[in-house]
Amino acid sequence: MTSDRSFQRRLWNKWRRVSISQFARRDFTLNSDVPLVSFTFDDFPRTALTNAGQILANRGAHGTYFVSSQMLGGPSASGPIASRDDLSTLVQAGHELGCHTFEHLDGCRSTPEAFERSIAANEAAVAECVPGLTLPIFAYPLDGPVLSVKKAVSKHFVGCRWGGQSFNAGVADLNLLKAYFLDERTRHDLDAVRAIIQQNADARGWLIFATHDVNPNPSPYGCAPDFFDAVVRLSLESGARVVPMMQACRQLKIAA
Repeated sequence: MTSDRSFQRRLWNKWRRVSISQFARRDFTLNSDVPLVSFTFDDFPRTALTNAGQILANRGAHGTYFVSSQMLGGPSASGPIASRDDLSTLVQAGHELGCHTFEHLDGCRSTPEAFERSIAANEAAVAECVPGLTLPIFAYPLDGPVLSVKKAVSKHFVGCRWGGQSFNAGVADLNLLKAYFLDERTRHDLDAVRAIIQQNADARGWLIFATHDVNPNPSPYGCAPDFFDAVVRLSLESGARVVPMMQACRQLKIAA
């Protein structure tokens, strides 16, 4: 019985991934004279600012930080989460904040209505910390959405980031932008990261890196500062323009 349930779950998850890739799309043809790279951080652990933020700044770059406001100031599997004051510090330093839902909702288990309520609650909570700030970019927490959630979320944002361990080129779905995670799967294989950076450069695509903590002893979801710095360096050496996600959207004329 357990094996039957496991098989059914795998089959359902495979169909979910196919459906969200094929339907409720908002296609956009990427046309850039140079490749683009964005660095993004989910949940916004403090080390993503104190360590990764400094690494980016040292190389003249900025990142996109996805915040779930209910988590602010608390613990997490990726280490301590940023405080409310860190949001202002981040924006003043030239980085970008994005939405990650208020409660860090699971898009495979929540309803569209719950997701939309959580998005609104997150926007309001961030605006209390940084008055006037809006969150035009979104990243799905956990394993991404079901199709009904994708449809509901997409109308609220310029772009919605997922995973996929790939980059965006040719026709991209703005409702499900691909990303490449720097975590326990990839953080010991700089050659693999170098290869996808070069593929993105050859295609003049948009490579969105994603991670959580950037820490000498990283969680399974993060990477070490030296590794992160090497990825930033390789991205710049590839000729890519390293910019936050919303800035990339403006440069690609996705948004004004």
